[in-house]
Amino acid sequence: MGQTSILFADDDRFFREAVGEFLRAQGYHVRLATDGLEALRAVRDEAPDFLVLDLVMPKVDGGRVCRYLRQDPRSQHIPIVVFSALAARDILGMQQDVSADAYVAKGPLSIVTKNILAAIRHLELYGRSAPIEEAVFGYDGFRPRRLVSELLSMNRRANVLLRILREGVLEADEEDRIFYVNPSALAMVDADEQALIGARLWEAFGPAYREEVERTIERLRADPEAERRELAVNLKGRRLTVRFTPLRDDEAYAGLLVLLDEAGHREGPQAT
Repeated sequence: MGQTSILFADDDRFFREAVGEFLRAQGYHVRLATDGLEALRAVRDEAPDFLVLDLVMPKVDGGRVCRYLRQDPRSQHIPIVVFSALAARDILGMQQDVSADAYVAKGPLSIVTKNILAAIRHLELYGRSAPIEEAVFGYDGFRPRRLVSELLSMNRRANVLLRILREGVLEADEEDRIFYVNPSALAMVDADEQALIGARLWEAFGPAYREEVERTIERLRADPEAERRELAVNLKGRRLTVRFTPLRDDEAYAGLLVLLDEAGHREGPQAT
């Protein structure tokens, strides 16, 4: 029998590398991910025996990672440990959204490593059947980080607004991989959310528009002064106006915000 495998996802490089080394020293095979999108790709490439992930991460947060994995028959069995700076009462109240199997409080590294190991061993012993109240580690005397609670609250409000927008919204990272899509965009491109998350941006519009989309992206990537470009897309009878806006971090290309607006009715030739 091979080593038990753990995928550890955290955008904090110090915790990611230190916890990874600690778990390797305990005899586990460990892979690391820097954000939620990378974690999803790693799980899809090779399902781990356990997933340990931060709740607040770039691109795809820990809550969405849990939801996508639980919706996929190929990964819904994987035990998930959330590594969080929230208070225990908050995380237990998030079960419907997060659906993890154990929670570990963030804190000093020497304490965190022991608690992550305790959570993994708890799940090795009891599996996913034990009550969640018995799988919460490191919260005795814990002081929650207010900033984390506020960030999650802001994120939930933003998601509510994006979900009710009539306009379609897509976000892609610096590699042009989709990490967010709202319900309006899903309806316009007639696609499944699971299939789009992690896909190349052109895949939202199909092979017929691959060259146009990639050419548009390259122009925006190459020109730091470019603010926006538009494409007209006829997709499965829907005429869409697609607006590409580059996102920059200290002037470096960091991805795209894509807005979709439907014009006209469902008519005309279909793209394949």
